[in-house]
Amino acid sequence: MFTRTTGFLIVPLWMLAMSWVVAHDVWPGFTALPSPPLKLSEGLIRTGLKSRFSILADGGAMGTVWSQYNVDPRSVTREDLIWIDRLPAPITPLRINVYSVFTAEGTLDEVTVRVQNPDVDLRLHGERFHSDFSFTLEGGAVEKTFKVPLTDGDFLGGAFHPFSAMTDLRVGQRWRMQVLNPIAWVTVVGRSFLPMLIEVTGEERITTATGDHNCLVVESSDAKAWVDAEGTVWVQEVKLPMLGRLRIQREAEFDEPLRHRTRNRSFHAP
Repeated sequence: MFTRTTGFLIVPLWMLAMSWVVAHDVWPGFTALPSPPLKLSEGLIRTGLKSRFSILADGGAMGTVWSQYNVDPRSVTREDLIWIDRLPAPITPLRINVYSVFTAEGTLDEVTVRVQNPDVDLRLHGERFHSDFSFTLEGGAVEKTFKVPLTDGDFLGGAFHPFSAMTDLRVGQRWRMQVLNPIAWVTVVGRSFLPMLIEVTGEERITTATGDHNCLVVESSDAKAWVDAEGTVWVQEVKLPMLGRLRIQREAEFDEPLRHRTRNRSFHAP
């Protein structure tokens, strides 16, 4: 039965509930800043601009990522080669080449992604404009153009290697980014772009292939990374539709011969 006392209680309870919603769901979005610019620190250059990551799931190894940076006075480029041996979907083996161009100030300016398996060869090209990224997706009979507003994230990460080198991080820092999901392009299931609100939440000491490292923890509801003070990403995790949670961990050796063979491997060799 509704009484005057009930009414007095409902209003403060409603205000308390709305305050919780604002604090947990709305305010973090308003306080999100531009993504951290790519800055190759002296430590990052000293430890090497080439890295290899293993992609792991509950069932064991799924694939490998090779990543390398190239620096000149006007820009920084990053090349990622990703090879996937197995997935829950029957689309493997899968090779993904990602070529990213950053300005001298460290802002992502252009990205090209090529996705190949024995049946598919797709190419996505995106360029930054004033208020959005403009994309063209091509492959076979497919040709599609679309835009992603920069307000939804001014950085693009790949599903199998979402985070690049990140320097000058601090606890409490927030930004938006988009994660490209190439599995959606091949299977036509799920979203091609996954928006994420990222936050630096704390510090942890982790064990890696090269020893123990103190790291800042960078995370969202569906992704997480451990990044040391020099900006080196040691471990990443990402949760993807159809695939579940993947762990992407840095290995001790780059293995250039294996990268070369993977890059030039034919899907239709006898």
